[in-house]
Amino acid sequence: MTSAPPPSGSPAPTLTVTATPASVPSGGSSNLSWSSTDASSCTASGAWSGSQPTSGTASTGALTNASNIFTLSCSGPGGSTSRSATVTVQGSSATSGLDFPGSAATSGTIRFRFTNPLPIYPATYIWQVFPRQQTGYYTTFFWGNDGDFGWGGVYGTDTYYGAHPYPPNGAVGTTHKWEIAAIGNDYLSSENVVYDRWYTQALRVSSDGSGKHHEFYWDLPNTSRVIRVDLPADYGNINPPHPALTWGDAPWSPSNEIMNGIIRGIQIYSTTLSVNDIVSESNTPLSTAPGTSNIWYLNLNPTPADISDKSGQGHHPEWVGAERPRLWSDP
Repeated sequence: MTSAPPPSGSPAPTLTVTATPASVPSGGSSNLSWSSTDASSCTASGAWSGSQPTSGTASTGALTNASNIFTLSCSGPGGSTSRSATVTVQGSSATSGLDFPGSAATSGTIRFRFTNPLPIYPATYIWQVFPRQQTGYYTTFFWGNDGDFGWGGVYGTDTYYGAHPYPPNGAVGTTHKWEIAAIGNDYLSSENVVYDRWYTQALRVSSDGSGKHHEFYWDLPNTSRVIRVDLPADYGNINPPHPALTWGDAPWSPSNEIMNGIIRGIQIYSTTLSVNDIVSESNTPLSTAPGTSNIWYLNLNPTPADISDKSGQGHHPEWVGAERPRLWSDP
């Protein structure tokens, strides 16, 4: 969500939202309070909904989900502003993720997709992944064509990117580097992927007059572990025939590049967040003003039965085919 441009001389609204307490036992409630200036209307989303006054208080009601994000967006003559407060439930066992079995374990695809994705530039993606070893290729996610890989465009393999483990020795490779995939090439980390451990990762992409810019932070919070790729300004300007943001398997090679490992903690933003904001958002989602204002999709604890958008923006993906990953959970 982006703010509307303000008319000349009209200040953008200011807004604060707090939850007291920020942590409750299962079935407990918290008190929300908020205030704004230069706003004429407010709308709630996420764990609550509906029109709200420009200042006020409300009870959350009984809470049982592990994490509950209460977002408020207020608008006025000078534009709009969003802020969020998060209430966690103590002792919740709802930490979960999608456990993809790898290419060798299935004869069909296992993937989910957004067929009306956010624009390819700018964007920021944050996620957690637990890779297991397999021979050949993996897919964490691709923004690209939901079909043929070499569909055309300026570069033939145009308007796509992804960030995954990659085998330098190709389909027979059993060791992997981290990669940015784009423009028909694979840009690799100097270090190998370590299997059977958690990584917190982020990809941020941007566009300006000098070109298209990509940064893959593959082991946060260590921001020195990064792959940077700058591409020509005419790359990615033509949408593919069927644009999609796809997770878990490559849409142009179904069942051949399935993730072997767990994916969870998915946060997608329709802007290029700063590195400091990425680190903050990876620790506490919607903890920064740019993150709150530009969240596009959020599901920290996806399950095979629930990959819906928890951000309040309504960007719900869909599964492709009948097969699903296993449920991973950590009590």
